Amino acid sequence: MAKRLIPLLLGFLLSAAWPLDMWGWHWFEPAARRNQKGIEAFRKGDFAAALEQFLSAKGLKDGAPQLRNNTAAALYGLKKYREALAEVSAIDASSLGTGEAPLHYNQGNIHYRLEQYPQALESYKKCLKIDPDDIQAKKNLELTLKKIREQQQQPQEQPDNQADDEKQQQKYEAMMQFLNQNEKQQMEKRKRKASAARNEKDW
Repeated sequence: MAKRLIPLLLGFLLSAAWPLDMWGWHWFEPAARRNQKGIEAFRKGDFAAALEQFLSAKGLKDGAPQLRNNTAAALYGLKKYREALAEVSAIDASSLGTGEAPLHYNQGNIHYRLEQYPQALESYKKCLKIDPDDIQAKKNLELTLKKIREQQQQPQEQPDNQADDEKQQQKYEAMMQFLNQNEKQQMEKRKRKASAARNEKDW
């Protein structure tokens, strides 16, 4: 199984898997050379350069699932998660052979970054079904389960917040009612004074 990337800016648990080598491809093939250059840039943390190489290789071998996976890994490194998801979603996982588990792992990470926790959970499960000893996938699965539990608890907290909002609204309405009533009283006083003044002039 492919190794996981050493932690860079993205954190250990959600780091992307290594890009995939082009198994069975001859080194003299331009796409294979560009892919290898992309992998080297990726390992150095230069995701922009890696993406450039992977896209260039894809232009020569657009249907290669390994290149889609590698493009997605570079996009993930650049925090372009929606674009990365579009790439991995277009891959037939079974076509990757031993790269299938890392694909599901990466897909889980992308879903997690997009806060799509149920989808992330399913991806980690698929990864662990293929490789039950994948410690990072297990940790990410636990992290995802925690997020799902937090989301499930949120609706229970909403009525309390709603009750607080209603109390604030009631206070506001009571205050406005008081101010309006006070203003009416002041206007009545002014009217009585004005009326008294007119009566005095008539005398």
